[in-house]
Amino acid sequence: MSAAPDRSHPPSSGAPRATRFPAFERSRFDNGLQLLAVPAKHVPLVTLTLVVPAGAEHDPAERPGLATLVAGLLDEGTRDRDSEQIARHIEGLGGSLSTSADWDAAYLQAEVLAPVGGEALALLAELALEATLPEHELERLRRRRLAELLRRRSEPAALADFHFARALYGEGLYGWPLIGDEQAAAAITRDECLDFRARHFTPAGSYLVAVGDFDPAALRAQAAAAFASWTGPRPGPRPGPRPPAPRAASPSPRERVAVQIVDHAGAAQTELRIGHLGIPKRHPDRVTLGLLNTILGGKFTSRINLNLRERHGWTYGASSRFADRRGSGPFVVAAAVVTDHAAEAAAEVFAEIERLRAEPVSQAELDDAKSFIIGVFPYQLQSNSGVSGRLEDLAIHDLPDDHYQRQLEAVREVSAEAILRAAREHLRPEQAQVVVVGPAGELDPQFAAEWRPAPSRSQLA
Repeated sequence: MSAAPDRSHPPSSGAPRATRFPAFERSRFDNGLQLLAVPAKHVPLVTLTLVVPAGAEHDPAERPGLATLVAGLLDEGTRDRDSEQIARHIEGLGGSLSTSADWDAAYLQAEVLAPVGGEALALLAELALEATLPEHELERLRRRRLAELLRRRSEPAALADFHFARALYGEGLYGWPLIGDEQAAAAITRDECLDFRARHFTPAGSYLVAVGDFDPAALRAQAAAAFASWTGPRPGPRPGPRPPAPRAASPSPRERVAVQIVDHAGAAQTELRIGHLGIPKRHPDRVTLGLLNTILGGKFTSRINLNLRERHGWTYGASSRFADRRGSGPFVVAAAVVTDHAAEAAAEVFAEIERLRAEPVSQAELDDAKSFIIGVFPYQLQSNSGVSGRLEDLAIHDLPDDHYQRQLEAVREVSAEAILRAAREHLRPEQAQVVVVGPAGELDPQFAAEWRPAPSRSQLA
């Protein structure tokens, strides 16, 4: 009889396994559409995503929210089916269908069993090429959007996000929510939706991302047939006119710290946003800043969360991030804090930022952040949709095929000195905008007219 296992201490971990991003095939069709395909035979499922350069970065200045509204209409009717028939068709395939848009692109995605992957592909092509954007469905989505905008007015987190974006970008690109505002939602016409689709739903710059149980050659043939009639600018020595370029997000950096208090009487806690202009996704310092942000506010044991939650008990959670966008997205720290200590919490955030700029992180802290990033990566590849999401990023941001492997290797090479340099270059507390949403009567005395974030005694100790 074998001896009972020793349960007096945790078992030791095994040697780390090397992780590689799955090999994928890249093809280009005559009309400019590209195919990124990862055959994965472990489960009989297929995820198909059409990525189109029709994100909200193309919204006209007077029509914020147009891209997301058009994306929402794509599955509401085509020349051959209405919305109910489309829904019944995807349900009959035993799968799911979604259409959406973010700042960088529009997405049409179907997840189905492998034997009906060809039918799902044909459905995506039908939606992309033949969606009619029906007037009555536009009115239904308009009413739903106006209701959502009204709801957000009473939600402190949504108010904080809105006013923070406006503080950084004004009424320019990134200064609006993806769904726009009430004025634009009420004014958008079907003709404007059709014009947006005609301008931006082009094969040039679009990608079909496929992950799952399929034969690559058969998939290429199916895709070529499904999208054969999709016309637009073609690649080559003389490609002709390109799709319209996106608007640039180029606001001027703020010259000083500014605090904006948004009154929300009766709120149980205060929403806090602190940050400034960040960097584009393709910035060469992205890997270093990923590690920096992991240490600052990118995981549960980050400095900001340990400070505000564990040390002071002012929040259930606080985090920071550099937004991944093609333009210069925001760097933002976000937390919901107890109202009585909102200004102190803000000061602690500034103190943590200044500490990163003042001294190198310890080797143990840096090694922990590297282990976290490298260790989380395999979990992002456990599902077809996870792999698809990484391929979509490659497509949207025009990253090289070996991007993820190079990124993991680069993470291992980042030094504490590189973190310090990046902190001093890319963390700019002197330009930070502070948005506070909560009871103004309690917040105004804390954030007096001359309030300036000073390192707290607890941080200097």
